[in-house]
Amino acid sequence: MKRLFLSLIAAAFLSFAGCEYFENSDTQNISSFEVSLNGLPQLPSSLTYVGWFDGDDIPATYLFDKDADANGKIDYINTQTPLNVLDSAQIFYITIENKADVGTPNFSPSNRVILQGRFTKGAANLWISENADKFSSALAKYALATPTDSDPANFYNGLWFVDSLDAGIPAAGLDLPVLYDGWIYEGWIEVSGVFLSTGRFSNPKAADLFNGFSGTLPGFSFPGEDFLNNPPSGFTFPFDLRGNKVHISLERRDGNTAGLSPNIVLFSANIPANAEENKSYGLNYTNNILPQGYAVIKVDLLE
Repeated sequence: MKRLFLSLIAAAFLSFAGCEYFENSDTQNISSFEVSLNGLPQLPSSLTYVGWFDGDDIPATYLFDKDADANGKIDYINTQTPLNVLDSAQIFYITIENKADVGTPNFSPSNRVILQGRFTKGAANLWISENADKFSSALAKYALATPTDSDPANFYNGLWFVDSLDAGIPAAGLDLPVLYDGWIYEGWIEVSGVFLSTGRFSNPKAADLFNGFSGTLPGFSFPGEDFLNNPPSGFTFPFDLRGNKVHISLERRDGNTAGLSPNIVLFSANIPANAEENKSYGLNYTNNILPQGYAVIKVDLLE
């Protein structure tokens, strides 16, 4: 018996040499689907990661559910997936689901997509965004200002991700890739290793979800926070932010508007001790290791 191993080199292979050939020849076929994921955040015990196929000719098709290990890694191999499903698969993605829902009637994917990729030549690279390659060149600026308070003595007590304040017309200070719905951005101030959140946001050109420290006046229509009220333990507000650090992180979307410490830091900067009011300063991309993975369709042909 002659054995021929193929790692699919074109998505069209199964369509061309697929169903009719396999059903009407003496060739035995053994398909496999391999997934490797890295950098995943740890989940509460009630949640798990779920893998799905999708395509024009098939509905969302559940493949597996697995917890990540302590290093945020998942490896999976399946040899039972029907070839007609592999043939029709165009997209593979990972969602976060409640464990209690897995396997129930009408089980379907939530919108909490963590990683996704489109098959090309039998393989899919899985990323947190369709434009994950844009992070290293993304725009990230901030300025010190305190729009929610009218006291000029508190001018250095707020940080906002805005640009052109010194020109009198606030503009977006962030131009970041759109994340899949399982993720959200968050801004941070770091003070001697302790973190204060400026709030979580999906749209960097709109206000964030948190204003628990700000004053009573309207803030800018961009992410940011004034540190004037309700100080956490160990802090006294108003708080001069100069000489500390600012970060933007990647967080799992869990319904909270702010966190206690960052998960995956993407951008960082030291706030100058002599920083000027309303002046724009840049953040640097500091993370080259994002959550990611790959999925590969393989077929063994045995004649």
